Amino acid sequence: MTDTEFQALVDHTLVQVEQYIETLTDTLDLDADSSRSGNVLTLDFEDHGKMILNSQVANHELWLAARSGGFHYKHNGQAWVDTRSGSPFAEHFVQLLAGQIGQPCPALALKA
Repeated sequence: MTDTEFQALVDHTLVQVEQYIETLTDTLDLDADSSRSGNVLTLDFEDHGKMILNSQVANHELWLAARSGGFHYKHNGQAWVDTRSGSPFAEHFVQLLAGQIGQPCPALALKA
């Protein structure tokens, strides 16, 4: 994958995460703000802290910083997967988000 293809894939993923969070603010009555600056998406959950997603072009990785730690994801041609556990990003993100905000969250369906 070229750097340009990687950046397009990251952009597509960040847009979908932003849309997912917007949906949650309505369905879960969640107080959340998202802001995007280039390849960095910051999700601010008021009393529940922040989560930050950003791309690491040199490694071709998507990085997530959350209250529970930092995570790196590589794209395997099908989906983003955690470089340590092999967990799919969408499932792992929802699990981390639910833990951070203290309530269950619906599944995140990422489209290719």
